[in-house]
Amino acid sequence: ANRELNVLGTAGIVNGMNQRGMLPTRNFRKGSFEPAEKLSGEAMAETILVKGEGCYACPVKCKRVVATQDQWKVDPAYGGPEYETIGALGTDCEVSDLAAVSKANEICNKYGLDTISTGATIAFAMECFEKGLISKEKADGLDLTWGNAEAMVKLTERIALRDGIGHLLAEGVRRAAEKIGDGAEQYAIHVKGQEIPMHEPRVKGMLGVTYAVSELGAEHTRVEHDTDFDFYAPQVFLDQAKVLGLLERLPNETTDEDKMRMYYYLQHHFSMLDTLGCCLFGFAPVRAFTMTDLIEITNATTGWETSLWELMKLGERRWNMTRAFNLREGFTAADDWLPERFFTGLENGPMANRPVDKDQFREALRLYYEMSNWDPNTAVPRRAKLIELDLKWIADAIPEWLREGRALREAGNLSR
Repeated sequence: ANRELNVLGTAGIVNGMNQRGMLPTRNFRKGSFEPAEKLSGEAMAETILVKGEGCYACPVKCKRVVATQDQWKVDPAYGGPEYETIGALGTDCEVSDLAAVSKANEICNKYGLDTISTGATIAFAMECFEKGLISKEKADGLDLTWGNAEAMVKLTERIALRDGIGHLLAEGVRRAAEKIGDGAEQYAIHVKGQEIPMHEPRVKGMLGVTYAVSELGAEHTRVEHDTDFDFYAPQVFLDQAKVLGLLERLPNETTDEDKMRMYYYLQHHFSMLDTLGCCLFGFAPVRAFTMTDLIEITNATTGWETSLWELMKLGERRWNMTRAFNLREGFTAADDWLPERFFTGLENGPMANRPVDKDQFREALRLYYEMSNWDPNTAVPRRAKLIELDLKWIADAIPEWLREGRALREAGNLSR
């Protein structure tokens, strides 16, 4: 996996995602995109790639640096597109021009825009254009037809500059949909105001749960993806996870009891990695460094005498703290949910017509809350759990924070 990241970058997964029917396309309506190969890591390596780069002393070096001298004139100073960027600005908008996606990536990096949110917002605008909710006139003359690469690049810059229709779209799909009205909300694919990353929750069940419950909204780096533990994953992935008591391969799309147990352990592990500042491409459960390596590196770096148990509790403590923060800011269990689109099936590809089952998803969330020792109806951490995590100060503050959150909701000032 690390060798592929070095040679192809994260774009190395484009073809595989497409073949398995889980490549977000046309604002998450489809799972396969016929010209996806034009956007692949292989195509990039053969055409516009200048070199690979990475963080200091990194053996992986997954960053891409690209340049073109065609109509887009892409500057290598701004790197190159990652998989998420290719999915959001490319396949999700049905744009197959790699140079155009690279130009939009350059604009995002130049102005400090997130490429996932930008691409997802443009895909939302294209669907609104298709449905007649955004006219060509309202789009400042841009033809926002699916696959229009030139319009995608121009709209990226207008969003960055809040120019014309860019002003409407600059704060993402949730706020844009509220302003457009007329049912635009059904095309705004987000959780807690954060646009969905380029991984399909109808195919990756555990990831769908993390989209729903993550404190940040839809986030794809809060847990290892289901595909790394399915029946096609390398054995080394499963071997590294055995130290957590995860011994079995599980189907991708499930959210049953076995999958939720896997999720519960892995999300605490990933929370711990975030706290330590460890790259997900370097550390277990499915990367170069094993769990034992992680403990040894942590001890050598800090001078501690820590253990995997203590670090896992650290991850759990952080997860509970972020939940408490969101409660104070007015979020409730009702915000732990997926967009309605995912409860309908994909329109094409090998995974077509297999929606997320609402009842099963609801049960998965309830089981997760119970595992976490949170109230299963409100998702508020119980006092006993907070005390066990040495968070008595939060346990004491929770009643007041819940009142503050309720006041924010009632005043319409919810910070999302």
